[in-house]
Amino acid sequence: MKERTWELKQQDEAAVASLCRGLGVSRIIAQLLCNRGLTTPQKARDFLSKSIDSLCDPLLIPDMAKAVARIEQALSAGEGITIFGDYDVDGITSTSILYRALTKRGGRVDYYIPNRCEEGYGLSCAAIDRIAEGGTTLIITVDSGITAVDEVAYAKERGIDVVVTDHHECQEQLPEAVAVVNPKRADSRYPFKELAGVGVVFKLICAMMGRERLSEAIEEYSGLVAFGTIADVMPLTGENRIIVALGMRRIECSNNVGMRALISRTGIERRRISAGTVGFTLAPRVNAAGRVGCARRAVELFLSRDPLQADEIAAELCDCNRQRQEEENKILQRALEQIEEEGDFLHHNIIVQAGEEWHHGIIGIVCSRLCDQYYLPTIMISFDEEGLGKGSCRSIAGFNIYEALEKCSAHLEKFGGHALAAGLTVRRENYPAFRDAITKLADETIRPETLLPHLSIDCEIAASAITLDTVSDISYLEPYGMGNPAPVFLCRGLTVVDIYPLSGDKHLRLTLRQGHVTLTAFLFGRSSAQFEFLPGECIDICCNLDVNVFRGVQSVQVVIKDYRESEIQSARRAEGQRLYRVMTEGTMTGREALSVLPHKTDFVAVYRLFCQESRPATLKETARRLSTVKGGPMEHCRLRICLDVLSEMGIFRMEVEEERLSVEVNHIEGKVNLNNSVLLRRLRRLASEAKEG
Repeated sequence: MKERTWELKQQDEAAVASLCRGLGVSRIIAQLLCNRGLTTPQKARDFLSKSIDSLCDPLLIPDMAKAVARIEQALSAGEGITIFGDYDVDGITSTSILYRALTKRGGRVDYYIPNRCEEGYGLSCAAIDRIAEGGTTLIITVDSGITAVDEVAYAKERGIDVVVTDHHECQEQLPEAVAVVNPKRADSRYPFKELAGVGVVFKLICAMMGRERLSEAIEEYSGLVAFGTIADVMPLTGENRIIVALGMRRIECSNNVGMRALISRTGIERRRISAGTVGFTLAPRVNAAGRVGCARRAVELFLSRDPLQADEIAAELCDCNRQRQEEENKILQRALEQIEEEGDFLHHNIIVQAGEEWHHGIIGIVCSRLCDQYYLPTIMISFDEEGLGKGSCRSIAGFNIYEALEKCSAHLEKFGGHALAAGLTVRRENYPAFRDAITKLADETIRPETLLPHLSIDCEIAASAITLDTVSDISYLEPYGMGNPAPVFLCRGLTVVDIYPLSGDKHLRLTLRQGHVTLTAFLFGRSSAQFEFLPGECIDICCNLDVNVFRGVQSVQVVIKDYRESEIQSARRAEGQRLYRVMTEGTMTGREALSVLPHKTDFVAVYRLFCQESRPATLKETARRLSTVKGGPMEHCRLRICLDVLSEMGIFRMEVEEERLSVEVNHIEGKVNLNNSVLLRRLRRLASEAKEG
C-alpha cells in the first residue's frame, strides 16, 4: 500500500474566531466547521440543526407530478403494480419502503428483484415477460431504469406502463416512460443532486403523502432510507445529512422487526449505532443476500412483522456474509497473483483484470480492495461460459470512471454508474480492445500527483485535549460518511509504552504517552509483526475519536488511521548523525562528547543484540531494537561509538556502508578491557574537560 501524504488543513483564523464567538463553541469545533466550508455562524447553524424544514420540495424533481398521478390512478383502479428493484442495499431498501407505502394505501403490489448472477443489473425483457404474466399494468423501477431505453419500449409494447425512479447518471437519451424521476436529469431544477435511489423513492412517497404529513413519512420510512443512503456511500451532506440524521435515531430504536433482528444477530444491540456501524457491520450482511444468496430474502426481512421469521432471515444473511467473505478472499488472492505476475500497475495508471467465472456478486468488493491497496482505478471482469463478461469498476479522486467508460463504450455492451464506481458488460472478443482503450485513456489523462493518496487532517490536538467532553462536542457533526468524513486529528510526539495484540493478533491496542497523559489507542488491521515500532519509540498519529462503552462505563476511543515516526525522533536521529560526523572530523566539543558518551550498559546491550542475531541490518533498525521505554531508540552517535569501540577492540568484525550494517561477533577467550580503546579514552577526555569547565 502506498504511503499517504499527510495534509494538515489551514484555517482562516478570523472565521474560526467568529464561529467561537457566534456559536459559543470550542476552537476545535470551530476549526472542524471551517474545514467543511461552514465559515459563518448562520451556515454552521443550518448544518448543525438538521431540521426537516430544510428538506426540498419533491415536486421539483422532473416528472415527479406525473409519477404521482400515474401511481394514484393505478391505486384507484386496483391495477397490478410491480416494483422492480435492485439486489444491493439501496435497491432492497427502496423496494421495501415503496412496497410498504403502496400496500398501506391498499394497492395490489408485488416486487421483483433480479438475480445478480443469472440476470445481471437492471430491467430486462425477460423480467418484463415474467412480470406481465402476473397481470401487472404498471412497473415502478427503483434504483435502476435510467438507461433502460429498449426495455421500457418493450414494456410499452406489452401494454405495461413504466415509472422510472433512479439516481444514476443520465445518458443523452432517456427511456420513453410515463415518468422518469431522477434529480440528475439535465432539466432538473432540484437543488440537491446526490440522493440515493432510496432517497428518490422517499421523495416520491413524500410527494404522494403531501407536505402536511412529512413528519409521518419521516417516522415511518427514514430508518430504511438512512440505511440505504449510507450503504450506497452517498455524500452525507445537504438533504442526505438531514435524512440520515433523522433515520439514525429510528434505527437505534427501530420499530422495524427485521432491523431489530439484524441488529440482534450482529451482537451490537447494546452498542451505540452510528453511520459507520450501518456501513461496515449491518449493510454488508444485507448486501450479501444479493451477492451469494437471494436478495428477495433481504426485502422479506425488512417487510416482516414476525420476530421468529425475521430472526431466521437475519441468521441466513449472516451466513451469506460469511460465505461472501470466504469467496472474496479466494478471488482476491488470485487477482493479487495475477497482478504481480503481469506487473501492469508498475507501468500503467489503471488495473484491468479478467477471470473465468469469478463470482459476479463478489468482484465488486475485491475491486474496491485492490483500488485501495494500489491506489489505482481498478476494473475486474468475470467471463461466463458463453464469453459474456460482467465487470465492476472502482476509481480514485481525479479520474471519473463513468466518463472513461463512456469514451470506451464502443467496445462495451452496456455500462452505468457514478464517478467513483460503475459496472459494465463486455464480450470476450471485445475485451482486449476495451482494455487497451481504457488503459491508454488512463495513462494519458491521470496526472502523477493524482496517484498519490492523501490523508486530510482537520487539526492538531494535544493528548490532554482528548477527553469525553471533546468527543461529545464533536458528535454534533455526525452523521459521518462520504462528503462529511469523521474528523481526523494529528497528535504528535507520543511515546509507545505498550503493544497488545487483539483478536488473534489481527488488531492492536497501543498504550501511548505524551507528557503526563496516557492514551489507549486501537490500530485495526495491523498485527504486532507489521507494526514497525517498539516500546520507547516516539510516533505521530492521525486518528478519529469516539466513545467506547464497556460495562456501562464510557471512555474515549482513539482509532488510529495512520502513523509514522515522530518528527521528534527523526530530529534526534539527524542530530545523532551530525554528532557522529563532527566526532570523526575531530571537531566535537566536550559538551557534545559528554552527551553521547556510552555507558557500560550500552556496550552490553549492543554486544548481546548481535550475539543473539548477527544478520545484516540498518543502523536505524539496530537503534530501534535497542529501544527502551525510558529513552526510546539508542541515539545514533552513541550506537556508532559502541560499534566502533567493539570493532576497535576486536570483539566485532564490522562493515558499514551508508546505512547498511553487517556485524560478525568474534568469540574471544578472557576479558577485554574496553578502557583501552583509543576512541573511548579520547571521548572521555573531552567529556572530562567539559565537566571541569
